[in-house]
Parts: sequence; structure tokens; C-alpha cells
Amino acid sequence: MRSHPAFGRFFHAISRRLGLLLAASALVLTGATAAQAAPPLKFAIPPFLPQAELEKSFGPLIEKISSMTGTPLQLETFPNFLAFWQATRTGSPFDIVLDSAPTTDFRAKRQHWQVIAKLSGTVTQSLVTGPNEAVLDPSELINKKIAVQPTPSVSALTLYQLFPNPVQQPELVYVDSNREAAEKVLSGAVMAAVIPTPIAVGYPSLNTVTTTDPLPFLAVSVSPNVPPATVQALQKALLNLDKTPSGEALLKASQLRPFEKASNADYAGDEKLLEGTFGY
Repeated sequence: MRSHPAFGRFFHAISRRLGLLLAASALVLTGATAAQAAPPLKFAIPPFLPQAELEKSFGPLIEKISSMTGTPLQLETFPNFLAFWQATRTGSPFDIVLDSAPTTDFRAKRQHWQVIAKLSGTVTQSLVTGPNEAVLDPSELINKKIAVQPTPSVSALTLYQLFPNPVQQPELVYVDSNREAAEKVLSGAVMAAVIPTPIAVGYPSLNTVTTTDPLPFLAVSVSPNVPPATVQALQKALLNLDKTPSGEALLKASQLRPFEKASNADYAGDEKLLEGTFGY
């Protein structure tokens, strides 16, 4: 018995539509699998503080930004500033960073990164001594032990400005974090330290000898490899973080200021502090 021509055409159309549907479904599944398999963006934090404290302060922030943007993010830390500078000067192998003014400007000028936000306000560095040390001028600390994180920490960069004469320098004792610097002063292992003023405030028994000129506070910048849509989502999330009760509570718990809008222009010229740093 021969089939009717109309039936053959109907069967062919159904088969063709079914094939297209299956092909479209396969593309959707492939795209979803690729999205799930995409590695998270690395969000780097320099070693201002001990690693455990960095994870406690910034881990929840990064998780919150990730949930607000739908972009997987991963905290990237470094054992010390030497390791951080080596990574920075050889290409910054991460995607996002919360960083100080000099290396933010360095990355913007030389690696084409984009500043999208900053912690509000400015920050200074303080030269501090122990509670039993009566030091009135930095010159009294020449040939004395001073604890500081290595360059390119802003503490070290500003220390060289406090002691510009290369033959009249303190004896530098390098540490891995600002906490360690403060604790060495309190223990008497060193006579002084240069640490960020917000950290010095947390040690009320320390005496402040002098405070440096302010710099723009920590900036969030992104690699040129991050897609523009993701950049916009990240910026929006950071700027809106303190606009919700949960975000405001997170900032307070992490002892962080709110974020404000910023651009590369806000940090222009700050890389000059790096002059003399190895690899600059």
C-alpha cells in the first residue's frame, strides 16, 4: 500500500522541527555546562593584614558581591608584599584587586586596568613608638630598629620620604603584616614602626611621632580582560553595598568604609611613590 504524498511531507516537516529542537536544546545544555565550568574571577587583596584576618574581613564581602552580581569570585591572597609585588609587576595574574594608591596607579598606567570604586575618604601612615619611648622627631630614630612591611607597601614607601638621606637611615626590620609591625613595637623588639593610621588607632598605647600626607583610600580596579557587563555589575554592587541593611551590617562587621565611585584620574601620579622600587 503506497503512502499519500501529503503524509510524507507532514512527516518530513515534523522530523525537521524535532531535529532543530534537539539541536537547540543541545546548544543550551552546552552553554550551561560551559558557564558552570568557567573558573571564578580572582579577587586579590594585598597582605595588609595576616591572612586569617584578611579572609575574615574580606571573605564575606567577596561572597556578597558575588551573590549580588551572579559572578563567581575567589579571594586571592599573598604571603607577603614581596610576593604581591612580584605578581603585580609581572602582569597581575588576577582579575580584580583592592589595592593602595601607588600600585593602583601603576596597574592603571602600565597594564590598562580600570578603577571602578574606592573605599571612601583618604588614608595616612603613622610613625609610632612604644608607650615608654619619648620620640618627638623622626630623626631621633636614625640607626634605630623600625618595623615595616617591604615595598611596595605604602608604609615602606612613605618611610623613605621620612628618611630621605641614604646615609641617615633607621635599621629596617621587615615584617609580613602591619599587625606584626605593631606587635614588635609593643614587645620591645623594635623601637618604632610605620603602619596605616587606621591600624595604629587600634593600638591606643602606641605613641604617634608623625603622620604622613593623605592618599586616596584603597581602590577596586579590574583587569582589561573582564567583560564590560561584568565590570558594570561589579561597580553597581560595590556602590550599592551600604544602601541595604545587610550590606551595611557586612561593612560594619568587616570594619570597612562604604565604597564610593572612583576612576583612574583619582590615582594619577601616585605611582611615583614607587620610584626606586625593584622592578618599577
